[in-house]
Amino acid sequence: MSPPSIAVIIPTKNRLGFLRTAVDSVLAQSLPAREIIVVDDSEGAAAALAGLSPVLSVLDNRRRGPVPARILGVSQATSDLIAFLDDDDWLSHADHLADAARSVAAGADLVFSDGMLIFEDGSPAEPFAFDADARSLEANNTILISAVAYRRALHGTLGGFDAALPYYWDWDWYLRVARSGAKLTHISRPSISIRVHTQNMSGPEQEAARRANLDRFSEKHGLPFIPLKNHVSLAREDRR
Repeated sequence: MSPPSIAVIIPTKNRLGFLRTAVDSVLAQSLPAREIIVVDDSEGAAAALAGLSPVLSVLDNRRRGPVPARILGVSQATSDLIAFLDDDDWLSHADHLADAARSVAAGADLVFSDGMLIFEDGSPAEPFAFDADARSLEANNTILISAVAYRRALHGTLGGFDAALPYYWDWDWYLRVARSGAKLTHISRPSISIRVHTQNMSGPEQEAARRANLDRFSEKHGLPFIPLKNHVSLAREDRR
């Protein structure tokens, strides 16, 4: 039996140098992606990637923002699985997609692996390695979006992403998937690299907006107050 097909969706905005690294890492996978869908929220991606691969397409998001970009990418995908890769991250293990496809073929609905946090300021890299289930996801978002692959059919039963949660749409999605009874599988090996730099959406300059969005997330899911964290603080907290 052939493995499930995979669409890798890469939202991007004004990061053409980073973007090429992300796309190249997908093209280097042992299991080729059936679709690589780049969703440009600015301009220039189509020209920068022209002729790179016949499976690569670039969509114009018309500057509507990162969640609509992901919604657009999913709406155009036809593969069995959806995988996301942020434009400033890259797949660091050649079997990342193959492992995800193998796990789904064995019964998983959503698969996630570990990652390495790579700091732009030259600080030593740090591992990000957590399991997750419906209970743990009520307290912390311990899944990296660039490490995720899931059955596209989940959208048929659970709907789309919540654009009212621009900072926590991914956490909202994971919790909805987990609470539905779908099977989550953790691949306990770092297979992605997460670039930590000043333009990350979880940076300190977005703290007030993140706090308000996290409160909305908590209210939506009937959860108590959740302290504001990001993936760097979670990784460091775990090693104390």
